[in-house]
Amino acid sequence: MADGKVNDGRWAPWWVYVVLIVGCNLIKQYFIGGKVPDVANVAITVVMVAALIFGITAVYRSMSASRRG
Repeated sequence: MADGKVNDGRWAPWWVYVVLIVGCNLIKQYFIGGKVPDVANVAITVVMVAALIFGITAVYRSMSASRRG
């Protein structure tokens, strides 16, 4: 890796998180942008990002575990 650390398989590469979070946020804004109050939009975004991080990490860990073993 660029910073000299070896990926231990616990986290997906950073760009996977960025691409999926930004893409899902754009889709979310297309459907609910301006239709809900700002506080609700922020709450939906926080829940969406948490779910995406959990999901991406779970899928990545299962993929890396199957490759190791």
